[in-house]
Amino acid sequence: MLKKMRKNVALLLAAALLLGSLAGCSGTKPAAPEEPSAPAEAFTREIIDMAGNTVTIPAQVNKIAVTSWKGAFGSLALLGQLDKVTVMADTGRYTWLRQAFPQIKEIANYGSFNDVNVEELLSANVDIIISPEQAADANKKMQDLNMPVYVDGVTPPDAKSVLAVAQAEINAMADVTGTKDVADAYYKWQNDLLAEIEKRVATIPEADRKTALVVRTTMDEVFCENISLGYGVVLAGGKLATEGINQYYTKVDPEEIVKWNPDFIFQQIVTSPYGEEMAQFYNNWKKDERYKNLTAVKNGDCYIMPMGIVQWSGDIEFAQGVLLMAKMMYPEVFADMDVKKYAEEFYQKFLGYTMTDADWKVMAPNFAGAKTTGLSQ
Repeated sequence: MLKKMRKNVALLLAAALLLGSLAGCSGTKPAAPEEPSAPAEAFTREIIDMAGNTVTIPAQVNKIAVTSWKGAFGSLALLGQLDKVTVMADTGRYTWLRQAFPQIKEIANYGSFNDVNVEELLSANVDIIISPEQAADANKKMQDLNMPVYVDGVTPPDAKSVLAVAQAEINAMADVTGTKDVADAYYKWQNDLLAEIEKRVATIPEADRKTALVVRTTMDEVFCENISLGYGVVLAGGKLATEGINQYYTKVDPEEIVKWNPDFIFQQIVTSPYGEEMAQFYNNWKKDERYKNLTAVKNGDCYIMPMGIVQWSGDIEFAQGVLLMAKMMYPEVFADMDVKKYAEEFYQKFLGYTMTDADWKVMAPNFAGAKTTGLSQ
């Protein structure tokens, strides 16, 4: 009987265990804690333009319109972003860039400044429109249509140097395109070169400093020291003929130029490309009774400044321009500094472009009959 009771207890225990097991299998298990979901990726972002306006643009900008020549296009080229420019004011003045990067010839042109075609721009459906402060009417019209207008070309209110405008433009485009690292590398490259030039200029006695005139379009239209094209002469160790004139550029009487009697004349390529007319400027000056006795003209020290991304000693190639002018004015002091080598390093480093003799011929032309910069044959 005891054996029979033990058998029954064992059966009851087994049954209980089986029921517990079945209950565990059929019961609802506690829900596992949910993994925190990743935040949704932002599709747009807000930036502040150079006029202080808030502009909403895509997080990733791929289509850019530029409606002036105030500096955005050159900055985008420097930052390696030319492929994102789908609309641009006439690129005809960028002779070398059009040769090096022929695709820019195909960029749509819908006008410039206040003459821009707003309807065409609207239909282009770009991510951002870089439009200058000077195009106030066009800007308002586009802003009223909720177009992504970014106002540029503004002189920073706290500007402490003539380079501040150029740097503000580069910084703005770096912000738009997310290329601050490239901008920082550019500033280091430029500052290192300018520091070396400054060190050498400091050794030149004041009595040996040369006077230079920077010409804009014709001999009587000249640049002053509060714009990089004129200020570059000062950093190159020269005395700027227009010193004290508080303008970017101005028109002066020929008698004033005779009074200045510059030792050097540097011609900038500004509103139109180099051509046969500009090539003959020097020969025309030699024949002109007003200018033929200028020291620069008599000695043949009249040079056309190269035009790369922009004018050398302009916004982008400022340091190269300063070095070139310094070398022309003080060849002994800068004898071991190869302008061509520095420039070729620059274009390779920032544009990924290898210069050829054909490039130099387009970028660095010379006056017929005058001395040459030695950059092109």
